[in-house]
Amino acid sequence: MRLARDSYLLTMRTIRESLRNPALLGGNVFIPLFFFFVNLGVFKNIAATGFGVTDYAGFALPAAILQAVSNASAGQGLVQDMQRGYFDKLALTAAPRPALILGRMGADVTMAIVLSALIIGVGMIAGARIESGIAGALLLLLMSGVFALVYGAMGVALALRTGSPQMVQLSFLLFFPLLFLSPAFAPKEVFTGWLEFLATINPVTYVMEGMRSLVLTGWDGAALWKAAAAMGGLGLFTFTMTALAYRHRSL
Repeated sequence: MRLARDSYLLTMRTIRESLRNPALLGGNVFIPLFFFFVNLGVFKNIAATGFGVTDYAGFALPAAILQAVSNASAGQGLVQDMQRGYFDKLALTAAPRPALILGRMGADVTMAIVLSALIIGVGMIAGARIESGIAGALLLLLMSGVFALVYGAMGVALALRTGSPQMVQLSFLLFFPLLFLSPAFAPKEVFTGWLEFLATINPVTYVMEGMRSLVLTGWDGAALWKAAAAMGGLGLFTFTMTALAYRHRSL
């Protein structure tokens, strides 16, 4: 199928571009791990008595993963192609138009899985344990890739609609309030008032709790189904944005 083949070729092109910029990849790993170790140093000794969490390294691990994979670069890559005129050149080739977007997004998924594997490895060295075993670790990687896909679609939509790198950057900046308004550093059970309400309606909360269940408790079907529903709802919103932006640009 031509769409799959051309999407794969453009994915590989994007991955090669990323490998030529190791500083960007290093930053995507360093910053989440920096926060991971800072929070580990602050909360590790009080988590058991304050939160009822005995494995705080495992508790904090999903937050580091989601922070790493939220900085999807598909939108920025598309903007750069547009500014250089390369996107229009690709559009004139026989490659299906959706492949120009899917290639970028496929690279985001691939890099998200690689970054997540690195963070999981460091987290395990720091003392985290994956209670769901190897199968759970693989599902954790899959969930990180899916989240990168559905969240990164927001940046793609902004790139197609505006062609502005500043607007695309908003998709990354938006993740910080979503992260801090979720149980990233403490269980939701200790939240009160407006913070508890915002955490309850925040889709990142359910993605994080689903991933956290794989690390801390094993196989929790309810938590995993809620995580899948949250990513599905977020994906429905972001992919609708992308489809509308793609249609606008094609007119």
